[in-house]
Amino acid sequence: MSLTMSGKTITQGKVSSVNSKPPIIIREAHIWEAYRMGEIAAKTYHDTPLTNFLSPYRQKYPSHYVRGCVHRNIMRFFNPRTLSLVACEASNPSYPIGYAQFIRLGDDEGAKRHVASRNSLWRWVLGWLFWAYYKVLFWAVGGDKSSEPKNLAAFESWPVKVHWDFPERKNRWHAQSVVVAAEFQGRGIGKKMMAEAIEKAESEGVCIGLEASPLGEHMYRSVGFKMISRYNEEALKIEEGGGFMMWTPSSWKIKENDVGI
Repeated sequence: MSLTMSGKTITQGKVSSVNSKPPIIIREAHIWEAYRMGEIAAKTYHDTPLTNFLSPYRQKYPSHYVRGCVHRNIMRFFNPRTLSLVACEASNPSYPIGYAQFIRLGDDEGAKRHVASRNSLWRWVLGWLFWAYYKVLFWAVGGDKSSEPKNLAAFESWPVKVHWDFPERKNRWHAQSVVVAAEFQGRGIGKKMMAEAIEKAESEGVCIGLEASPLGEHMYRSVGFKMISRYNEEALKIEEGGGFMMWTPSSWKIKENDVGI
């Protein structure tokens, strides 16, 4: 498999149109598209309750807020476990209108193959350089002034790992971000990007995990995800809905039937 940087098209021939709008293609993302991906995330999540909690000063420091979104996307690119996809209209295939980033966790054969296909010295070196650059930039601008440190600390303390600590869930794909620009929503783009991860997970016999927002929960249910736990009370005070969701491969269902579960 080609590296994330290659721009290889993941879905060939899988295009569709809605109301005569241009068909959508899904392909692997380029590193230079990370800024556009960050812009999509920053704009899409700008007025959500969670963003208001984590980045209450984003109106005053918009560049800091956007920089944080871009930084997260860039650093994920350099992790060999990450798969970054973008959605584009076929009429403008170089302009992302949505993106998804998935990370392959665990140490089974599927995880080893994925990491081996992307692990390289140049990826490590570039990742280190970008990390160092952002550290210096972060120091130079006085940190992320759009965020509230005590709220970030509270967010990071919310339980997450416990939901994925079961042995059968450690080897999995995990959706880190699935975002579609507001003006392109309602065309099934999120489902198309999820379909790529589902196809991989099905072939490898592993589950997919994610943390869903209230708005995203419906879409994830429509492609086969089930809620395994709601957020804790502290989190639900901020976002009323959403939670930890999981998709399971057909091989799991066969095993359950075999033992009469």
